[in-house]
Amino acid sequence: MSRILNLVVMALALCTADASTVFSNHRGVWSSDSAEAVLTDSICIFYCQTDSIMQAFLEIPAAGISSKTVFAKDGTVTTTSDNEPLVISEADGILNICGHALRKVEDIKIVPPYEMARCNSRDDVGKCLQQWRLGAGYAVNDEVLYCEINTNRHMFVYAIQPSMVYIRAAAARNNNNGTLFFQNIRMMKNRNTGEYTMRIKPDNFSISRDDLEIDDNKFKPNCCTFDPDGGIYWSLISFEPDSILLNGCGETYTVSRRPVEADCEYIEYVPYSEDNGFTKFH
Repeated sequence: MSRILNLVVMALALCTADASTVFSNHRGVWSSDSAEAVLTDSICIFYCQTDSIMQAFLEIPAAGISSKTVFAKDGTVTTTSDNEPLVISEADGILNICGHALRKVEDIKIVPPYEMARCNSRDDVGKCLQQWRLGAGYAVNDEVLYCEINTNRHMFVYAIQPSMVYIRAAAARNNNNGTLFFQNIRMMKNRNTGEYTMRIKPDNFSISRDDLEIDDNKFKPNCCTFDPDGGIYWSLISFEPDSILLNGCGETYTVSRRPVEADCEYIEYVPYSEDNGFTKFH
């Protein structure tokens, strides 16, 4: 996440409208080699590749938000609002969104707001990095539309602002040394740097389904490690009870313990383990 985007997040409160049951029947993370979707009770982000274009959709019905962003091969990016609702159906374990068939790769459970753990020792770092990020929220004003959903195994962003469009899906795993971040879908147009990227990994389904494997030797507090396969190691710099600092590849990322916010969607924390159910979707 760029420094610009960090400033946006800091400036705007990330809270949902009152959660509804619009998407609750399909709640979870779903994937295929050409598409991916995350649905909470009140928010849906859907990414897909069709021929030479990539598209991303953000729907928050309770807030009247229906945004569609299209990246074309020639470098053109268009975002429209007030679109027709996504056509979503599910049968025999297959979720169909606009003609794309997806299979579930992660269950999520929306729970009442809860007090998150404090990071009182090095042994708490991994749990807190995972738990403190959990949840779904959005921010909107005249110039910015920002939505973030973080589950126990994935991190999703849909961000539109005048200088940059940044939309991505990533797999993630944490331990007491930091975070392994693997971005499998990236749609970026940055007018400040000139970057234009639109890509989805060819084996997107497997990447989003399988647990990431951490190599602790690649965590280095004074730098950030890039794996040849695309993984990025954000290494622990320091921690306090309510804050953890990571080396974010050119800048310092701060992960903060969130206060209890009644208007935000909370996702249940599920500890990593061999029998936590993640493998049942294989």
